[in-house]
Amino acid sequence: MDIFFCDICNESVPQSDLDRGMAFRRGERVVCAACDKAMSNEEEGGDAAPPEEGLTGEPVPSEEPDLAATNESSSDFRPPESEQDRGGSRLTGCLIGLLVLFLLGSLSVNGILWVKGEQAHGSLTASIEALERGDDAFSARFSDLQTNISRQLQEKDAYVRETFESVGGATEEKYANFGNRLGRNENAVEALRQSSAEDRRALETSVKGAADAAGVATKSAESMKEDVGYLTDRVVALEEVLEGGLTNDGGSDGKRQPSWVSQLPGLKDASAGNRWNAVTILGDTEDSRVVPHLLPMLDDEDVFVRMATARVLGDLGSSAAIPGLIDALNDGQAPVREASVVALRLLSGRDFRFDPLGKESERTKAQSSWRKWWADNSEDLLGG
Repeated sequence: MDIFFCDICNESVPQSDLDRGMAFRRGERVVCAACDKAMSNEEEGGDAAPPEEGLTGEPVPSEEPDLAATNESSSDFRPPESEQDRGGSRLTGCLIGLLVLFLLGSLSVNGILWVKGEQAHGSLTASIEALERGDDAFSARFSDLQTNISRQLQEKDAYVRETFESVGGATEEKYANFGNRLGRNENAVEALRQSSAEDRRALETSVKGAADAAGVATKSAESMKEDVGYLTDRVVALEEVLEGGLTNDGGSDGKRQPSWVSQLPGLKDASAGNRWNAVTILGDTEDSRVVPHLLPMLDDEDVFVRMATARVLGDLGSSAAIPGLIDALNDGQAPVREASVVALRLLSGRDFRFDPLGKESERTKAQSSWRKWWADNSEDLLGG
Protein backbone atom coordinates (compact mmCIF):
# COMPACT_ATOMS: atom_id res chain seq x y z
CA MET A 1 0.00 0.00 0.00
CA ASP A 2 1.32 3.48 -0.98
CA ILE A 3 1.50 6.13 1.73
CA PHE A 4 1.62 9.85 1.02
CA PHE A 5 2.04 12.90 3.24
CA CYS A 6 -0.12 16.05 3.35
CA ASP A 7 1.80 18.95 1.84
CA ILE A 8 0.27 21.30 4.43
CA CYS A 9 0.24 19.47 7.82
CA ASN A 10 2.67 16.72 6.79
CA GLU A 11 0.30 14.00 8.14
CA SER A 12 0.44 10.56 6.53
CA VAL A 13 -2.24 9.88 3.93
CA PRO A 14 -2.67 6.23 2.86
CA GLN A 15 -3.86 5.29 -0.59
CA SER A 16 -7.15 4.03 0.89
CA ASP A 17 -8.00 7.58 2.09
CA LEU A 18 -7.47 8.87 -1.45
CA ASP A 19 -9.67 6.09 -2.82
CA ARG A 20 -12.48 6.83 -0.33
CA GLY A 21 -12.37 10.64 -0.79
CA MET A 22 -10.91 11.33 2.64
CA ALA A 23 -7.90 13.04 1.00
CA PHE A 24 -7.46 14.82 -2.30
CA ARG A 25 -4.89 15.47 -4.96
CA ARG A 26 -4.28 19.03 -6.00
CA GLY A 27 -2.11 18.65 -9.03
CA GLU A 28 1.01 17.02 -7.82
CA ARG A 29 0.22 17.79 -4.21
CA VAL A 30 -1.70 15.74 -1.61
CA VAL A 31 -4.00 17.49 0.84
CA CYS A 32 -5.72 15.69 3.79
CA ALA A 33 -9.44 16.21 4.46
CA ALA A 34 -8.86 18.54 7.44
CA CYS A 35 -6.59 20.83 5.51
CA ASP A 36 -8.91 20.66 2.50
CA LYS A 37 -11.89 21.75 4.64
CA ALA A 38 -9.82 24.54 6.14
CA MET A 39 -9.05 25.83 2.69
CA SER A 40 -12.43 25.27 1.05
CA ASN A 41 -14.29 28.14 2.90
CA GLU A 42 -17.15 25.85 3.84
CA GLU A 43 -18.73 28.24 6.33
CA GLU A 44 -19.20 30.91 3.71
CA GLY A 45 -19.97 29.14 0.53
CA GLY A 46 -21.12 25.69 1.74
CA ASP A 47 -19.93 22.47 0.25
CA ALA A 48 -18.28 22.75 -3.11
CA ALA A 49 -19.89 20.88 -5.92
CA PRO A 50 -17.95 18.01 -7.31
CA PRO A 51 -16.07 18.77 -10.47
CA GLU A 52 -17.94 18.10 -13.65
CA GLU A 53 -16.63 15.74 -16.20
CA GLY A 54 -16.18 16.76 -19.76
CA LEU A 55 -17.00 14.87 -22.86
CA THR A 56 -13.74 13.01 -22.65
CA GLY A 57 -14.49 11.82 -19.11
CA GLU A 58 -11.87 14.01 -17.51
CA PRO A 59 -12.87 16.42 -14.75
CA VAL A 60 -13.49 19.97 -15.81
CA PRO A 61 -11.32 22.41 -13.92
CA SER A 62 -13.25 24.22 -11.24
CA GLU A 63 -13.62 27.93 -11.10
CA GLU A 64 -11.44 28.01 -8.02
CA PRO A 65 -7.86 28.67 -8.80
CA ASP A 66 -5.61 25.58 -8.79
CA LEU A 67 -3.06 25.62 -6.06
CA ALA A 68 -0.56 23.87 -8.28
CA ALA A 69 -1.12 26.40 -11.07
CA THR A 70 -1.02 29.52 -8.97
CA ASN A 71 1.70 28.54 -6.56
CA GLU A 72 4.95 26.80 -7.22
CA SER A 73 5.28 25.69 -3.60
CA SER A 74 3.08 25.30 -0.58
CA SER A 75 4.90 28.03 1.23
CA ASP A 76 3.69 30.61 -1.31
CA PHE A 77 0.01 29.84 -0.67
CA ARG A 78 -1.62 32.36 1.67
CA PRO A 79 -5.36 32.15 2.27
CA PRO A 80 -7.24 35.23 3.39
CA GLU A 81 -6.50 36.31 6.90
CA SER A 82 -9.83 35.30 8.42
CA GLU A 83 -9.88 31.90 6.78
CA GLN A 84 -6.31 31.29 7.81
CA ASP A 85 -7.18 32.07 11.40
CA ARG A 86 -10.16 29.76 11.36
CA GLY A 87 -8.29 26.98 9.59
CA GLY A 88 -5.34 27.34 11.94
CA SER A 89 -7.54 27.26 15.03
CA ARG A 90 -9.44 24.23 13.69
CA LEU A 91 -6.22 22.46 12.82
CA THR A 92 -4.80 23.33 16.20
CA GLY A 93 -7.93 22.00 17.90
CA CYS A 94 -7.68 18.80 15.91
CA LEU A 95 -4.06 18.42 16.76
CA ILE A 96 -4.70 19.15 20.43
CA GLY A 97 -7.59 16.69 20.50
CA LEU A 98 -5.46 14.07 18.82
CA LEU A 99 -2.65 14.79 21.25
CA VAL A 100 -5.03 14.57 24.21
CA LEU A 101 -6.48 11.31 22.90
CA PHE A 102 -2.97 10.01 22.34
CA LEU A 103 -1.97 11.02 25.87
CA LEU A 104 -5.11 9.47 27.37
CA GLY A 105 -4.56 6.30 25.40
CA SER A 106 -0.94 6.22 26.45
CA LEU A 107 -1.92 6.78 30.07
CA SER A 108 -4.58 4.04 29.85
CA VAL A 109 -2.15 1.60 28.27
CA ASN A 110 0.54 2.52 30.77
CA GLY A 111 -1.94 2.10 33.63
CA ILE A 112 -3.04 -1.28 32.36
CA LEU A 113 0.55 -2.30 31.84
CA TRP A 114 1.44 -1.03 35.30
CA VAL A 115 -1.41 -2.98 36.91
CA LYS A 116 -0.47 -6.12 34.97
CA GLY A 117 3.15 -5.60 35.88
CA GLU A 118 2.26 -5.19 39.55
CA GLN A 119 0.18 -8.35 39.42
CA ALA A 120 2.93 -10.24 37.65
CA HIS A 121 5.45 -8.83 40.11
CA GLY A 122 3.29 -9.92 43.03
CA SER A 123 2.85 -13.40 41.57
CA LEU A 124 6.57 -13.64 40.87
CA THR A 125 7.36 -12.45 44.39
CA ALA A 126 4.97 -15.02 45.87
CA SER A 127 6.50 -17.75 43.71
CA ILE A 128 9.98 -16.74 44.75
CA GLU A 129 8.96 -16.74 48.40
CA ALA A 130 7.33 -20.17 48.00
CA LEU A 131 10.47 -21.46 46.30
CA GLU A 132 12.59 -20.00 49.09
CA ARG A 133 10.38 -21.66 51.72
CA GLY A 134 10.52 -24.97 49.77
CA ASP A 135 14.28 -24.59 49.47
CA ASP A 136 14.56 -23.97 53.21
CA ALA A 137 12.39 -27.03 53.93
CA PHE A 138 14.42 -29.14 51.50
CA SER A 139 17.65 -27.91 53.07
CA ALA A 140 16.31 -28.81 56.51
CA ARG A 141 15.19 -32.26 55.37
CA PHE A 142 18.47 -32.83 53.53
CA SER A 143 20.38 -31.81 56.64
CA ASP A 144 18.29 -34.21 58.76
CA LEU A 145 18.83 -36.96 56.19
CA GLN A 146 22.57 -36.39 56.23
CA THR A 147 22.53 -36.50 60.01
CA ASN A 148 20.53 -39.76 60.04
CA ILE A 149 22.78 -41.34 57.42
CA SER A 150 25.88 -40.30 59.28
CA ARG A 151 24.48 -41.71 62.54
CA GLN A 152 23.46 -44.99 60.88
CA LEU A 153 26.86 -45.32 59.23
CA GLN A 154 28.56 -44.78 62.56
CA GLU A 155 26.31 -47.37 64.21
CA LYS A 156 26.95 -49.88 61.41
CA ASP A 157 30.68 -49.25 61.57
CA ALA A 158 30.64 -49.84 65.30
CA TYR A 159 28.54 -53.02 64.90
CA VAL A 160 30.79 -54.36 62.15
CA ARG A 161 33.88 -53.56 64.16
CA GLU A 162 32.48 -55.33 67.22
CA THR A 163 31.35 -58.31 65.15
CA PHE A 164 34.71 -58.56 63.44
CA GLU A 165 36.51 -58.38 66.74
CA SER A 166 34.28 -61.05 68.27
CA VAL A 167 34.60 -63.28 65.21
CA GLY A 168 38.35 -62.74 65.16
CA GLY A 169 38.61 -63.69 68.83
CA ALA A 170 36.45 -66.78 68.33
CA THR A 171 38.45 -67.74 65.24
CA GLU A 172 41.73 -67.42 67.07
CA GLU A 173 40.37 -69.49 69.93
CA LYS A 174 39.04 -72.17 67.55
CA TYR A 175 42.33 -72.16 65.66
CA ALA A 176 44.25 -72.65 68.90
CA ASN A 177 41.88 -75.46 69.92
CA PHE A 178 42.22 -77.00 66.48
CA GLY A 179 46.00 -76.88 66.78
CA ASN A 180 45.83 -78.56 70.16
CA ARG A 181 43.48 -81.26 68.88
CA LEU A 182 45.67 -81.75 65.83
CA GLY A 183 48.68 -82.27 68.08
CA ARG A 184 46.74 -84.77 70.19
CA ASN A 185 45.57 -86.57 67.05
CA GLU A 186 49.12 -86.79 65.75
CA ASN A 187 50.25 -88.26 69.04
CA ALA A 188 47.34 -90.72 68.97
CA VAL A 189 48.13 -91.71 65.37
CA GLU A 190 51.75 -92.32 66.28
CA ALA A 191 50.73 -94.40 69.28
CA LEU A 192 48.23 -96.27 67.09
CA ARG A 193 50.93 -96.91 64.51
CA GLN A 194 53.20 -98.37 67.12
CA SER A 195 50.42 -100.45 68.67
CA SER A 196 49.29 -101.55 65.19
CA ALA A 197 52.74 -102.95 64.47
CA GLU A 198 52.64 -104.92 67.69
CA ASP A 199 49.04 -106.02 67.08
CA ARG A 200 49.94 -107.07 63.55
CA ARG A 201 52.72 -109.30 64.79
CA ALA A 202 50.44 -110.75 67.43
CA LEU A 203 47.66 -111.22 64.86
CA GLU A 204 49.99 -112.94 62.42
CA THR A 205 51.04 -115.29 65.18
CA SER A 206 47.39 -115.94 66.10
CA VAL A 207 46.40 -116.52 62.48
CA LYS A 208 49.22 -118.95 61.98
CA GLY A 209 48.19 -120.80 65.09
CA ALA A 210 44.56 -120.77 64.01
CA ALA A 211 45.53 -122.09 60.56
CA ASP A 212 47.44 -124.93 62.16
CA ALA A 213 44.51 -125.66 64.45
CA ALA A 214 42.12 -125.48 61.48
CA GLY A 215 44.26 -127.99 59.59
CA VAL A 216 44.20 -130.34 62.54
CA ALA A 217 40.42 -129.81 62.93
CA THR A 218 39.89 -130.50 59.24
CA LYS A 219 41.77 -133.71 59.41
CA SER A 220 39.85 -134.64 62.53
CA ALA A 221 36.52 -133.77 60.84
CA GLU A 222 37.36 -135.92 57.83
CA SER A 223 38.26 -138.79 60.07
CA MET A 224 35.10 -138.23 62.09
CA LYS A 225 33.01 -138.12 58.92
CA GLU A 226 34.37 -141.44 57.85
CA ASP A 227 33.61 -142.82 61.29
CA VAL A 228 30.07 -141.40 61.21
CA GLY A 229 29.47 -142.93 57.77
CA TYR A 230 30.65 -146.27 58.99
CA LEU A 231 28.50 -146.03 62.12
CA THR A 232 25.48 -144.98 60.06
CA ASP A 233 25.82 -148.00 57.81
CA ARG A 234 26.09 -150.22 60.87
CA VAL A 235 23.00 -148.62 62.43
CA VAL A 236 20.98 -149.11 59.23
CA ALA A 237 22.07 -152.68 59.07
CA LEU A 238 21.14 -153.21 62.69
CA GLU A 239 17.70 -151.61 62.09
CA GLU A 240 17.09 -153.94 59.18
CA VAL A 241 18.09 -156.90 61.30
CA LEU A 242 15.91 -155.77 64.19
CA GLU A 243 12.88 -155.08 61.95
CA GLY A 244 13.24 -158.54 60.47
CA GLY A 245 14.03 -157.47 56.98
CA LEU A 246 13.29 -154.64 54.59
CA THR A 247 9.87 -152.94 54.52
CA ASN A 248 7.99 -153.79 51.32
CA ASP A 249 5.90 -151.30 49.31
CA GLY A 250 3.05 -153.75 48.81
CA GLY A 251 4.45 -155.18 45.58
CA SER A 252 6.05 -158.46 44.86
CA ASP A 253 9.50 -157.06 43.99
CA GLY A 254 10.51 -156.68 47.64
CA LYS A 255 12.32 -153.34 47.07
CA ARG A 256 12.46 -150.72 49.81
CA GLN A 257 10.56 -147.44 49.18
CA PRO A 258 12.68 -144.24 49.00
CA SER A 259 12.34 -141.77 51.84
CA TRP A 260 10.89 -139.01 49.61
CA VAL A 261 7.71 -141.04 49.06
CA SER A 262 6.36 -139.48 52.24
CA GLN A 263 6.42 -136.06 50.50
CA LEU A 264 4.20 -137.09 47.57
CA PRO A 265 0.91 -136.36 49.39
CA GLY A 266 2.11 -132.77 49.87
CA LEU A 267 1.94 -132.24 46.07
CA LYS A 268 -1.86 -132.46 46.32
CA ASP A 269 -2.27 -130.39 49.46
CA ALA A 270 -4.91 -127.63 49.38
CA SER A 271 -2.34 -125.04 50.52
CA ALA A 272 -0.14 -123.62 47.77
CA GLY A 273 2.61 -123.12 50.35
CA ASN A 274 2.61 -126.79 51.25
CA ARG A 275 2.67 -127.82 47.58
CA TRP A 276 5.62 -125.48 46.95
CA ASN A 277 7.42 -126.94 49.99
CA ALA A 278 6.85 -130.52 48.73
CA VAL A 279 8.24 -129.63 45.26
CA THR A 280 11.32 -128.08 46.83
CA ILE A 281 11.97 -131.06 49.13
CA LEU A 282 11.62 -133.50 46.22
CA GLY A 283 14.10 -131.45 44.22
CA ASP A 284 16.60 -131.50 47.08
CA THR A 285 16.68 -135.32 46.91
CA GLU A 286 18.52 -135.07 43.57
CA ASP A 287 16.75 -138.30 42.64
CA SER A 288 15.63 -138.37 39.01
CA ARG A 289 12.86 -140.78 39.97
CA VAL A 290 10.80 -137.84 41.29
CA VAL A 291 10.48 -136.33 37.77
CA PRO A 292 7.24 -138.17 36.83
CA HIS A 293 5.68 -136.95 40.08
CA LEU A 294 6.78 -133.34 39.46
CA LEU A 295 5.74 -132.97 35.79
CA PRO A 296 1.99 -132.57 36.63
CA MET A 297 2.92 -129.67 38.91
CA LEU A 298 3.81 -127.58 35.82
CA ASP A 299 0.02 -127.13 35.46
CA ASP A 300 -0.58 -126.12 39.10
CA GLU A 301 -2.90 -123.17 39.65
CA ASP A 302 -0.29 -121.28 41.71
CA VAL A 303 2.36 -119.43 39.70
CA PHE A 304 5.04 -119.89 42.39
CA VAL A 305 4.49 -123.66 42.44
CA ARG A 306 4.90 -123.77 38.63
CA MET A 307 8.07 -121.67 38.78
CA ALA A 308 9.58 -123.91 41.48
CA THR A 309 8.68 -127.05 39.52
CA ALA A 310 10.39 -125.78 36.32
CA ARG A 311 13.51 -124.83 38.28
CA VAL A 312 13.66 -128.19 40.12
CA LEU A 313 13.24 -130.14 36.87
CA GLY A 314 16.17 -128.30 35.35
CA ASP A 315 18.34 -128.97 38.40
CA LEU A 316 17.54 -132.70 38.43
CA GLY A 317 19.10 -133.08 34.96
CA SER A 318 16.63 -135.66 33.62
CA SER A 319 15.84 -135.50 29.90
CA ALA A 320 12.41 -136.96 30.66
CA ALA A 321 11.34 -133.50 31.83
CA ILE A 322 12.02 -131.83 28.44
CA PRO A 323 8.56 -132.40 26.81
CA GLY A 324 6.75 -130.96 29.85
CA LEU A 325 9.07 -127.93 29.93
CA ILE A 326 8.49 -127.34 26.19
CA ASP A 327 4.74 -127.30 26.86
CA ALA A 328 5.30 -124.90 29.79
CA LEU A 329 6.66 -122.31 27.30
CA ASN A 330 2.96 -121.52 26.65
CA ASP A 331 2.33 -120.58 30.30
CA GLY A 332 0.38 -117.36 30.82
CA GLN A 333 2.95 -115.95 33.25
CA ALA A 334 6.30 -114.68 32.00
CA PRO A 335 8.24 -115.85 35.13
CA VAL A 336 7.09 -119.45 34.53
CA ARG A 337 8.09 -119.23 30.85
CA GLU A 338 11.51 -117.87 31.85
CA ALA A 339 12.09 -120.67 34.41
CA SER A 340 11.06 -123.26 31.83
CA VAL A 341 13.38 -122.00 29.07
CA VAL A 342 16.28 -121.81 31.54
CA ALA A 343 15.67 -125.44 32.53
CA LEU A 344 15.49 -126.45 28.85
CA ARG A 345 18.83 -124.80 28.15
CA LEU A 346 20.40 -126.68 31.07
CA LEU A 347 18.99 -130.04 29.97
CA SER A 348 19.63 -129.71 26.22
CA GLY A 349 22.56 -127.34 25.90
CA ARG A 350 20.65 -125.56 23.10
CA ASP A 351 19.17 -122.06 22.74
CA PHE A 352 16.47 -121.29 20.17
CA ARG A 353 16.22 -117.61 21.11
CA PHE A 354 13.02 -117.94 23.09
CA ASP A 355 12.17 -114.57 24.70
CA PRO A 356 9.74 -114.95 27.64
CA LEU A 357 8.72 -111.30 27.23
CA GLY A 358 8.58 -111.35 23.41
CA LYS A 359 5.55 -111.32 21.15
CA GLU A 360 3.33 -114.39 21.14
CA SER A 361 4.06 -115.11 17.47
CA GLU A 362 7.82 -115.08 18.11
CA ARG A 363 7.43 -117.30 21.21
CA THR A 364 5.32 -119.79 19.20
CA LYS A 365 7.98 -119.91 16.50
CA ALA A 366 10.76 -120.62 19.04
CA GLN A 367 8.61 -123.25 20.77
CA SER A 368 8.13 -125.00 17.43
CA SER A 369 11.92 -125.10 17.07
CA TRP A 370 12.17 -126.77 20.49
CA ARG A 371 9.52 -129.33 19.55
CA LYS A 372 11.30 -130.18 16.27
CA TRP A 373 14.62 -130.57 18.06
CA TRP A 374 13.04 -132.90 20.66
CA ALA A 375 11.41 -135.02 17.95
CA ASP A 376 14.81 -135.46 16.28
CA ASN A 377 16.80 -136.17 19.48
CA SER A 378 14.40 -137.73 21.98
CA GLU A 379 15.45 -141.30 21.31
CA ASP A 380 19.12 -140.56 21.82
CA LEU A 381 18.49 -138.56 25.00
CA LEU A 382 16.12 -141.13 26.49
CA GLY A 383 18.50 -143.98 25.67
CA GLY A 384 16.53 -146.08 23.35
